[in-house]
Amino acid sequence: MEQPFISIITPVLNAEKLICPFLDAVRHQDYNREKYEIIVIDNGSTDETLQKVRSFQDVILLERTDIQNPYAARNKGMQYAKGEFMVLLDVNCVPLPHWLKNGVKRLQHPGVDLAGGQVSFTFSEDETLGEWYDSLLFVDMEDLIKRGQSCAGGNLFFKRKVLNTIGPFPENHRSGMDLYWTKKATKAGFNLVYEPEAEVRYPARKLKPLIKKVFRVGSGQPKVWLDNDMHPLKLILLILYQFVPPGNSELKEKIRRRGKEEMLDYLLPLWGIHYLQKMILSLGWAKGIFRYYTSKL
Repeated sequence: MEQPFISIITPVLNAEKLICPFLDAVRHQDYNREKYEIIVIDNGSTDETLQKVRSFQDVILLERTDIQNPYAARNKGMQYAKGEFMVLLDVNCVPLPHWLKNGVKRLQHPGVDLAGGQVSFTFSEDETLGEWYDSLLFVDMEDLIKRGQSCAGGNLFFKRKVLNTIGPFPENHRSGMDLYWTKKATKAGFNLVYEPEAEVRYPARKLKPLIKKVFRVGSGQPKVWLDNDMHPLKLILLILYQFVPPGNSELKEKIRRRGKEEMLDYLLPLWGIHYLQKMILSLGWAKGIFRYYTSKL
């Protein structure tokens, strides 16, 4: 089967430590290099990111600085992209050599319009409990697609017709618009699937940055749900429900499917992080619902 031309779109902001190994991995795929373009959109970096990107002569560098969030940067890249197929790839996701070929192959299957690839986690030398929890509960592309017909946008393949139909990302939110945009696509009739062979490696977060991420993502989720007809009372009840101590069945299932057997020996402290995460998430939801309705005033 002939290889289609692909546009790989990556927003960056102060990514000087990540950008070189990332671009090396993207440039050395098991895919004809003349058949894909790499578009990096700088979102206002103040470190050496721009200089390092410019050292790669075969990489297209754009800038978007009027709005500082990844959705605005992605929109700039998608506007420039020439590919029949497009790929959104975050700079902290390092793709394996067959990543591009496998993602494109799945997108060429009849009836497939979007494909979310696998995100596998890497750990620091000490492998903290925060990192373990992050690897178990977050960026679970398979679960997101199966349960909600939406997914994160850090490793997402899609056809140009999806963008032409549903339009670009909303730019007035810092988080949650990946789920919003992919859900909008599936509601428009496009088919989103999971592709485990389109794999990238992602560094797990330690506890403090993980909690900050939970709050930020949580604050963006109410827009997704309320714009998709969730009753506000249901969201308020969900917020209150997060303060009920959880069971451990979800953690055990995640360890079985995504983790390591030794994690079961640390089930109690992982449960404590899980409970803390639920409460922080509820606070993010509360902020999101407040922002949603005040923006309409």
